[in-house]
Amino acid sequence: MRKRLAALLMITLITAEETTALAAPIQVPDNVRQISIELGAQYGMCPEMIQAACFKESSFNPDAENGNCVGIMQVNPAWHTDRMKRLGVTDLYDTKSNMLVGVDYLHELIVEHEDVSVALMEYNGDSRVSGLLAGNGDISEYADEVLRISAELERENGK
Repeated sequence: MRKRLAALLMITLITAEETTALAAPIQVPDNVRQISIELGAQYGMCPEMIQAACFKESSFNPDAENGNCVGIMQVNPAWHTDRMKRLGVTDLYDTKSNMLVGVDYLHELIVEHEDVSVALMEYNGDSRVSGLLAGNGDISEYADEVLRISAELERENGK
């Protein structure tokens, strides 16, 4: 429980010293920034977290492919056929469409788990989610990295 709470509070816990040790600032493409602001408002999510997920999933590459996962947020069309129909999405290589499906799914996971770290782990397909929910696991490197990048982007945006 303590580690999950720590992950949720991570955004406020990174010190100035740690900030200087981070890599060069991440350059968020203008279209990704705008779409993440729109979807963030629509879903009540932090735009920087959406941007961080896009960066971690594909380095902002809308043509990225990894197995059956495609696009900027690495959406698997086989797993999200119903979601895509509900949202009117037909092209997962379209940045806005892919982000809509990815954010809709991530939002669903956040609501379901009431824990951003767990939601990010499940979004990434981490099999340790059930152990974390049972209180006997750590958050994944993936979730930790998305939260760290989100915090970095928030600082760059003066938040």
